[in-house]
Amino acid sequence: MMAALTAAGSNAAELQVATFEDLNLPAESWWVGDTEDEDYALGTFTSGSFEFSNFYMADYDSWGFFGYASETGNVFPGGYAVPDQMLNCVGGGYESATYGMGFIADYMGPSVIRIPDFEETGVNVNGVWVTNNAWVVSSILEGDGMSDAFGQGDYLKLTFKGFDKDGNAKSVDFMLADYTSEDASEHYYVDSWRYFDLSSLGDVVSLQTDMESTKVNDWGMTTPAYFAFDDLGAAKPGSVGVAGVEADLAVRVSVKDGVATVAAAADAFSVEAVSLDGIRAVAQSVNGAAHVQLPAVGVNILRVVTPEGTRTLKVLNK
Repeated sequence: MMAALTAAGSNAAELQVATFEDLNLPAESWWVGDTEDEDYALGTFTSGSFEFSNFYMADYDSWGFFGYASETGNVFPGGYAVPDQMLNCVGGGYESATYGMGFIADYMGPSVIRIPDFEETGVNVNGVWVTNNAWVVSSILEGDGMSDAFGQGDYLKLTFKGFDKDGNAKSVDFMLADYTSEDASEHYYVDSWRYFDLSSLGDVVSLQTDMESTKVNDWGMTTPAYFAFDDLGAAKPGSVGVAGVEADLAVRVSVKDGVATVAAAADAFSVEAVSLDGIRAVAQSVNGAAHVQLPAVGVNILRVVTPEGTRTLKVLNK
């Protein structure tokens, strides 16, 4: 089964989902800023149509806002170094190797995601896949030096706020952990990749993320302020299939015997297939179709380059 990486609405064919695979991060590694810069560096990085804010302090080996990782470990080892901070509780991204990591560092400023290609009009982002950071799960279950384990009445909430072209804002919440029910059997924390629907934010030019916990002290939240996310801008599961790809992207894909057949509404185009461990295969179109051998069993990333631009898709080679 293949899922299209598109967003709904009139601009759907142009918004590119932030998969983080386009950043070509090596396996079992992470990025939280320019570690060679000796000064405090406020910067950005881009995946798909999205520009993510980032702040790195070399003197303290500390960072804020957004980074990304390809770590497969899913258990917090008990340290506080950057590699320990970058683990999520699943291990790896959502059906991919690389994922984003958010760190809400209010003392550094707001965690902002801009969408430069749509700064004049805004665009509906659809949604994002989220899960808990491994350190957060350890803190929820066992407590840490800052707070006790979660109990009756506790919660951890992630908020996405969307700003339209006129500066108006809407927000939507997602519970990363909820122990508020009087029935203990209903207490939970998120331990898998879950879809977070952002469509109610409308057409936005930027996003801002925040977190809230019942675990606080005089200086703010004591639960580690991290969340893992992937495929920002992705359509709700089941809402887009092969037919949707044909309609929205003028591209359709079928897979048989390890070969992806790609058809596009273009006179000439190229296709690159990339496995999650970086093996690549390339094909050129002939008479409106291209056939490319998928490098691996499981998830592969397809990049279809047409005169109109590049379309990125995930396909499953069973």
